[in-house]
Amino acid sequence: MVAIINVKHVFKYPVDKVAEIHLTKYPTDKEPTVIKVETKEHKIDLNNGADYRRRWFFCQNVVPQIMRVINVLNEQEIIFEEETWLNLHNSNLRIESRNISFSKYARLSEESTFTPSVENPSWTIFEQQGRIKVNHLGPLNRVLEMFAKKCFTIGATKALKVMEEILYERCHSEKGNTSQRSC
Repeated sequence: MVAIINVKHVFKYPVDKVAEIHLTKYPTDKEPTVIKVETKEHKIDLNNGADYRRRWFFCQNVVPQIMRVINVLNEQEIIFEEETWLNLHNSNLRIESRNISFSKYARLSEESTFTPSVENPSWTIFEQQGRIKVNHLGPLNRVLEMFAKKCFTIGATKALKVMEEILYERCHSEKGNTSQRSC
């Protein structure tokens, strides 16, 4: 069976600012489970307005100790790979991510987009679909899928909150600035 997660969120900031925050938000004290980020590949094609990045995220393993009796789950860090395609001309960002750790036993993947809102082009619509599929662990497959779904849902909510906080801080950093003029 496959567990599915769908997330939709509206940022009241333009796509370029939201994309910038997504690409620079980690590591941060606001989310200590993300230990470090390594850029593996970065290409910019100014003629086509394309900014491509492939990065690895090293995260704390949040699997409970009781589940770590399964040797494959007993790792210090969990590694995720993220690929991003930022279209500088059309103001949109597309993201695909997947797990590197545990990939023989579990496939965790997300596809996300940041696009301008139809109602207000100065706002950004974030849409994400995640999939979780666990194999080769017998009766624990479904239990682990449900645990991972809960973790991903909590993680997505926290990541959105972190982005909103950073956007607010950066856009309102000028003294006395109560509008979004700097955004």
